[in-house]
Amino acid sequence: MNLKWLKQNVLTAGFVTAFVVVLGVLIWLQQAAASKRAHVDAALQEQQSQFDHLRQQKPAPSRENIDVIKQDREQVDRLYGRLVGAVRHNVEVLPDLRPVGFLQLMASSFSRLHQAAEAAGIKFQDGFAFGFGRYAGASSTLPAKNLSPEDTKRVLSLLVKQLTAIDQISSLLISNHVAEINQIRRAEVEPGGGGPQGGESLDASIKADPNALYQVLPFEFQFKCSEEALSGFLNSLTKADLFLAVRRLQVTGETPAAGTTATGPGAATAAAAAAATPTLPKPTLLSVTLRIDLIEFPTLQPARKEAGKPGA
Repeated sequence: MNLKWLKQNVLTAGFVTAFVVVLGVLIWLQQAAASKRAHVDAALQEQQSQFDHLRQQKPAPSRENIDVIKQDREQVDRLYGRLVGAVRHNVEVLPDLRPVGFLQLMASSFSRLHQAAEAAGIKFQDGFAFGFGRYAGASSTLPAKNLSPEDTKRVLSLLVKQLTAIDQISSLLISNHVAEINQIRRAEVEPGGGGPQGGESLDASIKADPNALYQVLPFEFQFKCSEEALSGFLNSLTKADLFLAVRRLQVTGETPAAGTTATGPGAATAAAAAAATPTLPKPTLLSVTLRIDLIEFPTLQPARKEAGKPGA
């Protein structure tokens, strides 16, 4: 009976079978969608909970608070720019400077300083090279020798900055009439060196701020002067064109050498005349070791607003 009915109603049986299969597939898809929806609802609930937690914080990260932070940052940037603008007097370096050009600048600076020191009666040691003995004198070498173009530019730029700083500090010492300039030491900018005797190399390195906000070039000056000359020199540093910061100052006193006693015929008469003549006490010379830094601030580039972000 059933077999006969199936034979007579094949189309109907096929339709029923197809309907059952499709219904089963739809039920399975519905269950899968329900499971996925439950997962999405749980994730959304978690995010909503975190959002509610943030809204309850004091202060809440509202739009007003975000605007306040942005305004504070802009004010700090403007203040920093003004402060740097007041102290920034960076050394200008020619972009196409060559090693021979630096030697010419150095020779011109040395000639002018020696003439000024001679006119002021200031003593130098023989062959004094203002900390650049490596590049001056009979055993001198060419700066940035056998270096790549990029390294050559970097070395020459630092050498020009050091030369400018030493020139200005030495000029201040001369104008304040120190008695002697004994030694000038600087941080080496390329391997080796330190002058013919190796005593011009300062045991300190050129440092740069991790955020590239400034660069520090250290120097050391050793000289002899009176107390008045030292005071005048330190005051003149505050008015210098460059930003020069005294890192360390070591001062020791030195009693001037006493005059020789006359002997022989007429010594008694000379002694009596000297005793009758009032004499002023000779000023005490101070031996000074000065550790000083040249601080340079780079030119700040205007911040670029990022496209596609709110508030940009």
